[in-house]
Amino acid sequence: MTQLRILAPVVVDFYAVPGAALREPESYARFWAERQPEVDALLARLAPAPPAGQPVPAEQSARPAEPAARPAGASTARPVAPVPAVVLEHTRPASSLNLYRTISEDAVERPLHVLTGTLREEHLPGVFTDDGDVLPDGVSEITFRLYDHGLMLLELLAEVAPSVTVPDGGLPERLDDLQARAVAIGERVALAVVRTYLDPVLELLRDRDSDERILLAATPADDPVTVEFGEPLWVTRSLIVPPGGPGAEAVVRHWVKDVVGAGDDRPPAERLIDGELDHLARWLNYVFMDRHGAGGGMRPGDPFRDQWEALRYAQVFYGVLDRIDARLSKILADSAAAGSRWELEQLKGALMSLSQRAELIIMERQNLAKYLKRAVRVEMDAILAFWDYDELLAQPVRFKIDVCDRRLAEFAARRTARSTMFTDLILLGIGVTSILGTALSVTEFGRSIASDPEMSVYDLGRSSIVEWVAAQPADAVLVTSGVVSALLVVMYLFFRRDNQA
Repeated sequence: MTQLRILAPVVVDFYAVPGAALREPESYARFWAERQPEVDALLARLAPAPPAGQPVPAEQSARPAEPAARPAGASTARPVAPVPAVVLEHTRPASSLNLYRTISEDAVERPLHVLTGTLREEHLPGVFTDDGDVLPDGVSEITFRLYDHGLMLLELLAEVAPSVTVPDGGLPERLDDLQARAVAIGERVALAVVRTYLDPVLELLRDRDSDERILLAATPADDPVTVEFGEPLWVTRSLIVPPGGPGAEAVVRHWVKDVVGAGDDRPPAERLIDGELDHLARWLNYVFMDRHGAGGGMRPGDPFRDQWEALRYAQVFYGVLDRIDARLSKILADSAAAGSRWELEQLKGALMSLSQRAELIIMERQNLAKYLKRAVRVEMDAILAFWDYDELLAQPVRFKIDVCDRRLAEFAARRTARSTMFTDLILLGIGVTSILGTALSVTEFGRSIASDPEMSVYDLGRSSIVEWVAAQPADAVLVTSGVVSALLVVMYLFFRRDNQA
């Protein structure tokens, strides 16, 4: 039976403190490990009550393991859902020693995501409503993974009704309707998961990390970006198609009809049908040819496990850098239009924070590539290359980082110029008052010598300059001092304007 697997990157309110895991790995791991019992207790309170007369069995109330793949045609009946599960992942201290013990697995000591959540339909009452005609068995898997830099990956798995893939004249319309419903389901589930489960978990974690050593809020509470939390950036739709199923060829041709590539010598759909390709993960609509009957669980050992893991990484890096790129563009536009010093100071912190986070994202992708299984890395690089990741995101973000650096340098230069001007004005004021004070002192000294015979014995020679100054009227001394001071001010302004020019 054809299955539909949805993957959606969702904007959330979570940033990790940069470098926290590297500075104190044991303390970092201990923080996450100590939070797991508190998170389990919180989820037990958040879970909806089971229907009357259907208590949750004790063996199901524990955190569930990843379900095994279900054989084709098996019954879809499920017992009452266990308590929602959120597993905190970063509970081991990082180690850089002897990582490459096997080449069949990634060598990353900690996974890229910080937690994994597992839900059932029953945990999101009212979200799944009118999709029974195309997804008759409902959504059999709901998982979410939280990543740094404000992103969550939501995944859903459901079986598509056989009536959708019947090879008749209405197949294109039914597939288009399936695509639209998949997008709508992804949007509804993402918002419900974030508001019902993820936000309370993050609030608990922040309460336990009051000094912000581990995690941060993505934005201030009054930032307009907060309205985006819980919204998917996009919703990808993957069909897991048994090649021998009814209508399989027609389904594949229509599902990827808009997916093309510059280097394709044949349509991708034909290459899938002929067996030249076993999957196509290019742009939003993906196809996996299930030739082994493994289904769409994408579990360890499944044929497409590596490809799906690579697709997750690609979605994460593209999604987080896309959000940073959009916010950098807005902050740079705001900084260009800012008219007051206070606005510039506010934007300075945002520019610095975003440019640093963009650099961290680019470095994380380069660093992660060292530790990925080769099949995963090759697939991830191929996906990102088809998306023009470097041309459309990485290079523009690097350019904007350079622009941010220039803007920050401009802010620093303005502050330095203001400080310099303030210092110059102080020195100018001291100089102006010193001229007047010196003139009055010389006048007073000359008159004291002339009027005090006892002081004349110290004057070995008659000073014509002091005598002349002492003979001038006080008004003349004041006017002359004012003229000299004015000349100094004019000279200061002239040379300052020449400097700025």
